[in-house]
Amino acid sequence: MTAARALRPTAAAEWRALGTTVRLVVTDTALLDSCNLLLARQLAEVDAACSRFRTDSELAALDTTRGRPVRVSPLLAEALAVALRAAGATDGAVDPTVGSAMDAIGYDRDFTLVREDDRPVSLRVRRAPGWRKVTLDPATGTVTVPEGVRLDLGATAKAWAADRAARMLADTAGCGVLESRGADTPDAGQPPPARRQIPDQH
Repeated sequence: MTAARALRPTAAAEWRALGTTVRLVVTDTALLDSCNLLLARQLAEVDAACSRFRTDSELAALDTTRGRPVRVSPLLAEALAVALRAAGATDGAVDPTVGSAMDAIGYDRDFTLVREDDRPVSLRVRRAPGWRKVTLDPATGTVTVPEGVRLDLGATAKAWAADRAARMLADTAGCGVLESRGADTPDAGQPPPARRQIPDQH
């Protein structure tokens, strides 16, 4: 048997956002509430920019641009850049142009609503238009999405937002931060001291 030296206490909070469970752990218990508020605010900004399920999101507005280049916010531009890099790195296995295909299989609303809905799912296979059809100009902050192409950033946006939030919270609060969002669990800042195992004395 072993005994463990007491660790510096941590504090945690948990709630739902972006269609998944968010868990925040900080190494300074006094900073949990302020970090929680900052995280909730940042996730709300990401949702407003990147959600495929909100008709008022910035991403949804791209559905109406009809192939014209339009200026997007720095936040959406960063999310799109991450999605396009992932598409290039995977040779299109991760493709942000699958929005219409996802709609066609019934994933046209938050996943919790899909699970609660008893409507039968009609599967219709659609080929994704292809990520190379989307043009992002970092210099001007403009994006061009061909008419009929609907974007879905779900494959990359949650992990990107989690990493971004963990770095922001660690820099702002000056403490260690662990943020779990579904399967994405980034951390930043100084972690708690490692658990030291002390052998029993016989």
